[in-house]
Amino acid sequence: MGVVLADLNLKPIYTNNAAVHVLNYPDQSRATTDGVQRRIRFILRTESFTTPSAPADFLSGRRQYVCRPFLLEPRQHSEARPLVVFLVLERRPRDPVELSEISRRFHFSPRERETVQCLICGLTTKEIAKHMNVSPNTVKQFIRLIMSKMGVSTRSGIVGKLMSG
Repeated sequence: MGVVLADLNLKPIYTNNAAVHVLNYPDQSRATTDGVQRRIRFILRTESFTTPSAPADFLSGRRQYVCRPFLLEPRQHSEARPLVVFLVLERRPRDPVELSEISRRFHFSPRERETVQCLICGLTTKEIAKHMNVSPNTVKQFIRLIMSKMGVSTRSGIVGKLMSG
């Protein structure tokens, strides 16, 4: 489990080794304070932390994680503002919708399956492209092939059909 303590601008104050590894996989050269801050902001889709927010799913390599943010409040009832955001990074179990079976059923290639995993996580075309180290146009082509194989016409149709079994 990864743990990060950060200020309200999501600048890390403390990170354990697991968090640094997860947030910077595979490029550990980004394991600077600025690199970790950029990654956390990307995952939470915000520049600063003002109110408690919902957990955010993200990918690190091929593994799926959830980032659970918590605002640490002052212990006593005072006018003091919270100063620290506590982030817990937990690995999600693999294939929550039995993606391996669905991949066989629709004859997905390994890259199409990876694209579907990213779609399930709610990533945009640009985010998928970055994750897969391909161009956004290549991702769009994967999505077209997946839609064709599944008999749907939208990205949400892909996810809907996956969730309905």
